[in-house]
Amino acid sequence: MNELRAFPMTAALVVALGYFAMIMWGKLSLLALAAGYDGVVSALAELVPAALKRLPRRLVNLFTYFLGQKKFFKKQERSSGFMHAFIFWGFLVLQIRTIYLIVLAFVPDARLGQIHEPYTLIKDLTEVVVLAAVSYALYRRIFLRPKRLTLSLEGVIVLCMIGGLVATDLLYDGFDFALATARGTVGAEAASDMRFAIVGAGLAKAFAWMSAPALESFREIFYWTHIFIVLTFLNMLPGSKHFHVLTSAFNVLFSREGIQPRGALSPIEDIERQETFGVGQVLEFSPNQLLDGYSCTECGRCTINCPTTITGKPLNPKLLIVDIRNHLYRRENELLAHGGPAPDYQGPSLVDDVGYEAIWDCTTCRACSEACPVMIEHVDKIVDMRRYLVLMESNFPKELGGTLRNLEQKGNPWGLPAGDRTAWTDGEEVPTLEDNPDAEYIFWVGCAGAYDDQQKRVSKALVRILKQAGVSFAILGEMETCTGDPARRAGNEYLFQMLAQQNIETMKELGIDKRKLVTHCPHCFNTIAKEYPQFGGHFDIVHHSVLIERLISEGKVKPQRTPEGSRRVTYHDSCYIGRYNDTYEQPRQALAAIPGLELKEMTRNRAAGMCCGAGGARVWMEEHRGARINQTRVEQAMETQADTIAVACPFCKMMLKDGTNELGLEGVQTRDIAELIADSL
Repeated sequence: MNELRAFPMTAALVVALGYFAMIMWGKLSLLALAAGYDGVVSALAELVPAALKRLPRRLVNLFTYFLGQKKFFKKQERSSGFMHAFIFWGFLVLQIRTIYLIVLAFVPDARLGQIHEPYTLIKDLTEVVVLAAVSYALYRRIFLRPKRLTLSLEGVIVLCMIGGLVATDLLYDGFDFALATARGTVGAEAASDMRFAIVGAGLAKAFAWMSAPALESFREIFYWTHIFIVLTFLNMLPGSKHFHVLTSAFNVLFSREGIQPRGALSPIEDIERQETFGVGQVLEFSPNQLLDGYSCTECGRCTINCPTTITGKPLNPKLLIVDIRNHLYRRENELLAHGGPAPDYQGPSLVDDVGYEAIWDCTTCRACSEACPVMIEHVDKIVDMRRYLVLMESNFPKELGGTLRNLEQKGNPWGLPAGDRTAWTDGEEVPTLEDNPDAEYIFWVGCAGAYDDQQKRVSKALVRILKQAGVSFAILGEMETCTGDPARRAGNEYLFQMLAQQNIETMKELGIDKRKLVTHCPHCFNTIAKEYPQFGGHFDIVHHSVLIERLISEGKVKPQRTPEGSRRVTYHDSCYIGRYNDTYEQPRQALAAIPGLELKEMTRNRAAGMCCGAGGARVWMEEHRGARINQTRVEQAMETQADTIAVACPFCKMMLKDGTNELGLEGVQTRDIAELIADSL
C-alpha cells in the first residue's frame, strides 16, 4: 500500500501548500502595504537587517518566551498555563512525526536515524499528555467558560483537530503494528518500534483479532485522516485568531524586550518638521505594531489584569488589539487592490473603531503587556492614538486642558510659580547646588514633592534619611521643572520634548551628567532614566527606595523603632518603579528592616500588582465610568487587614489616600516608605 501513497500525497501537498502560500502572501502583503512599504520584499529588505543587529538577545527572547512559554507560568492562571504549554510543546514534538509520515509516502522504509527509537518513546508519552491537556482545555471552554477567553466554535474545533492529530497518529501505529504481526513481517526494526511505541503497541494488541485486510484499511484511513487534519489546520490558521501559531514566534523575536528600555515610548523624530503626529489611521502604525494584531491569541490574560477592565470601563486591552486588527482587515481589499491606501477612502476611522473612551481610560500601567505571553505592546498604540487626538485634532478630556497649559506656561501641572519650588524647605536645612557645589547626589524633588502638601512630607523624610546616612546632596530648586511625563503620556509629545530638552540643557550646564540623581517619583525616574537618553540626556539616577535599602544594608541608616500606627503594613507596587523598572524587593527589604513591622502582601503584588489609577496622566482626569480604580485597590489592600498602606510614589500616595478617605477608612494610613523609615530612626 505504501507505494500507492506517493501520487495522492504529492497532489495534496501541491494543492494545500500552494493555497497556504497564496493566503500567507496576501497577509504579508497587507502588513507591508499598511506599514508603508511597496511590498513584502521591500519590507523584508529593511526590517530583517535591522532585526539581525541584536540577534543574540532576540534569540534569548525566542527561547525564553516562545519556546519556553515563560509567561504562562505566572501564579495567576497557572493551571491553564501548564495546559497550554503542554499542548504547545506536544504540538512541536508531533510535527517531527507528521513530517516523518509524509516522507513515508515517498520512502516507505524511512527512519529517523539514531534518534528514531528514543523519539518514538518520547512521542508516545507526549501524545498521552497532549490528549489529557486537550481534554482539560475542552472542559474549560465548554463547561467552565472563563470570562477572559473569547469563546467560539473555532476554539473548540482547533482543540479537536489537535486531539485528532494525536489520536490518528496513535491509531495509525496501532493498526500498522497489528498488521505487521498478522502478516508475520515483524522484523528487527518493527520489533524495536513496538518496544518503544508503548501506546501504539498496546493498541496493536487490542486490534489483534482483526483480519489483515481490515487492519490495512484502518491503517490507511487513519494515515490519511492525519494528513488531512494537518493540511486543513495549516490553511485554517491565517484566516483565524489561531494565526498566532504562525506569527507569535516572530512577534517575540522582533519584540523590544531587552532591545529597548522597557516601556519607553518612541519619540516623534524631528518633530518640528512633521506634518502629521501620532496615529489617526491604522496605516500609520509600525510593522511590529501591526504584527501584534496578527499575533494576539485572544487569551484575555491582559484583560484580567487591566485596572480599567477590572473596574468596568470601556477599555479592554484584548479588544483594543482585536479592534485594530479587524480595522486593518476591513481595509484589506482596498490596500491590496491599490498597492496601498486608496486616496478616496471613506470608511470608519481608527479612533471610531477602537473607541474614544477606551483610548483615554488607559493608565499606561503595562499590566497588559506584562501578562501577554506573545509580547504584545498595548500602551504605545494607545499613546500614539492620543498623540493624534491631542496634536492633530485638539480632542482630549477637558480636565487635561488646564494641566497641559500649566506645564507649558509654569513648568508644573499645578500652575504654581517656580519660586514656590523650594517652599517645602522652610524650617529645614536643605542645601541647593549653590550651597553644596560638590554634592554627590542631586535630589530631584519633582513637582509633587515640591508643591503637594502630602508629598512635601515625603521630601522632608528623604532629606532626613540622607542626612542621617551622611550623604552629600543638594537640590536644584527653581532650576527644576517637570520632566514632561504627564504631557507625554497624555499624547502631547511636542510639549514633552520641549520640557525634556529644557531639563537636559539645564542639567548638562550644571554638570549633573557627572553626578548622581535620586528621586522619590517613579515617573520622574523612568523619564530621566529611559526617555531622556532619546534626546542626548544620559544621567545616573536612582529611585529613593533603592538608595534607602542600600543605605540600610550598609549600616548607614539604622531603623530603631516601629512608627506609630504602622505595625501591620501592606506595600503597594508603583507601576513605574515596578513593572517598568523591576524594582520589587528593595522597598520590601527596607520596610522589613523596621523593628516590629509586619509586612503583609496583597493578592495582587509585584509584577501582578494593580495600578492605583494615576498613570497615563489619569491623575489629572476624572473617572466618569465604572468603579474608581483607587478605591478598588484600597479594598484589595484592606483584605490584608493592614493599618498602613506603604507606597513609593507620590501619585500612588495621592490616589490611595483619597481612596481610604472616600471609603471612610479613617484609621488606615497611606505613607511613603521614606516617611516610615524616617519615623523609625
